Amino acid sequence: MLQPPLVCPVRITLVAAFAVALVGVTGGCSYPKAVPTYEFVTAYDRMDDAYEPLLSLVYVARPTALSCYRGLIVGPVEVGEQWVESPAEARGYATFLRVVLRRELSALGKFDFVTLESDPETDGAPSAGALLLEGKITKFDTGSGTMRYFSYFLPFLQAGATDLQIEGRITEADTGRLVLEFVDRRRHLCNTPYGPNPSSFNDGFAMRVTARETARCLARFLEMGLEQMPPVALGETGADAGKGQL
Repeated sequence: MLQPPLVCPVRITLVAAFAVALVGVTGGCSYPKAVPTYEFVTAYDRMDDAYEPLLSLVYVARPTALSCYRGLIVGPVEVGEQWVESPAEARGYATFLRVVLRRELSALGKFDFVTLESDPETDGAPSAGALLLEGKITKFDTGSGTMRYFSYFLPFLQAGATDLQIEGRITEADTGRLVLEFVDRRRHLCNTPYGPNPSSFNDGFAMRVTARETARCLARFLEMGLEQMPPVALGETGADAGKGQL
């Protein structure tokens, strides 16, 4: 009786390692191009991707240093309609995003205060020397938990991922002078490099992960601009300067 040929254990190990590495890349966050909704920012063609993947697009009006400002107010985050799957659900994640962003910025310890506009502690507090961050969720899709889970085994599908885009601006709270505008869009599969994540079935879990990652990247971007933020716009040398900071 013929015996089946032996398969080299080393070959099996290498193939498995390659598969895990491939899935690990596709199981996390991806950075697709921003959807041009123009619901909150002025125009995407004045922006540049100098800080990708921290933020999809950025426009910095003039050279500035954020450390010159005393504090930061995380103001309202509105919800659009055209590319939003469920406006009512998106409003809940807009609140979640604000809370997480406040926590991430407070953890930096670089501002005298970081507050939500509705916080009692901001009542009567001088806005002079403070920044105001406002935004709008312009794309919101919770995806499919089943497709996210099985995309681990078929990583080329990239199916079922969440999809979240926020357009925002930061101004001087007292003068309204524009400091910067940004757009950030990201999709998340919520699996791990070591296997599919059962929690990825839960759309709420997946979107919270996506919103949290958005807040962390925005906080990191602002941290990078504490000492110096060159102008970033298409056709300006500042865009290349921004790329050099990554």
